[in-house]
Amino acid sequence: KPQQSNLKRYFPFEYQHIVAPMVGASELAFRLLCRKYGATLAYTPMMSSTQFVHEASALDKSDPNQTIANSNICEFQTIPQDRPLVAHFSANNPQHFAQAAKLVEPVCDAIDLNLGCPQRTAYLGHFGSYLLGDEDRQLVLDIVEAGSQS
Repeated sequence: KPQQSNLKRYFPFEYQHIVAPMVGASELAFRLLCRKYGATLAYTPMMSSTQFVHEASALDKSDPNQTIANSNICEFQTIPQDRPLVAHFSANNPQHFAQAAKLVEPVCDAIDLNLGCPQRTAYLGHFGSYLLGDEDRQLVLDIVEAGSQS
């Protein structure tokens, strides 16, 4: 177990007590409750990067009160007290992943690519653990590269 003083060497935020992404339970209210009882880092629920980009494009850009943080895109909501925060995306399109990451960058501290979801919806949508086969290795590399360059 790393010493507390070494934690900040890897990331610029505290991450000793983590609230992992959970289907139907990682929304803002639950994250804030967990933080009240000691969670130091939380994940959003899994969001489709493609859907996130599509819904964000429909935002009313003339309304200064409507932001990525409060617009409920893909049920994403956050407030300043909800930090540090990891945005958890599913993706099978490098450009959509990069665009989604860029959109949440001002209100999140890290971006996570879901490569573990085993649900049937992930199989049908070709994301999550269904990208771990050799045939999708280049796609995963492209997604990670696009995200890191955004």
